[in-house]
Amino acid sequence: MPHTARQERAPREPAVPVLLVLCGVLVAAAVAMVVWPMVGITVTVPPTSSSASAEKRGIPAAALQKTFRLAVPAGAQDTSYLVVPGDGSADSGQDLYLRFRTTPEGLEEFLTSLGETTGDLAAGNVVLEQDDIDSVDLPWKIGTKGRLAGLYADIPEQGDSAGAAQVTVDETDAAAPLVYAHVTV
Repeated sequence: MPHTARQERAPREPAVPVLLVLCGVLVAAAVAMVVWPMVGITVTVPPTSSSASAEKRGIPAAALQKTFRLAVPAGAQDTSYLVVPGDGSADSGQDLYLRFRTTPEGLEEFLTSLGETTGDLAAGNVVLEQDDIDSVDLPWKIGTKGRLAGLYADIPEQGDSAGAAQVTVDETDAAAPLVYAHVTV
């Protein structure tokens, strides 16, 4: 009969310490889940950016223009905008702040998209005021001198929501009016 020698196995590392650590972590997590709501700890995350840094340069995308039911004229320059989302309640809309420089024809095109005309602009009427712009930390400054005109526009219903627009136009440079608008839908 051949002689068979049994090979000795290497001793296994004890798994008990690893299991104890794992159990401890799980128990700590379970305790935290039970205790956390009872002590009312709230974690507040500070805002990472201000509204001013959320200002976008350029013409709003077509989908955004459609959402706010307006048309920024082709060739608009110095365009910037800010979208302020609603608070999530059923009656809370979202806001678009928009600024651009255009031609008289472009101004007419923009106002037509809101259901208005340049004839509806009231001379000297600053509808969108500096306080409104400052409230969302935009760096825009509406001049207090020069030819200013403004209007309110009701935006037709789309689905179950209607909107409103406040427009102020600086026509000091008649060939290149500067438009400020606040649209809520």
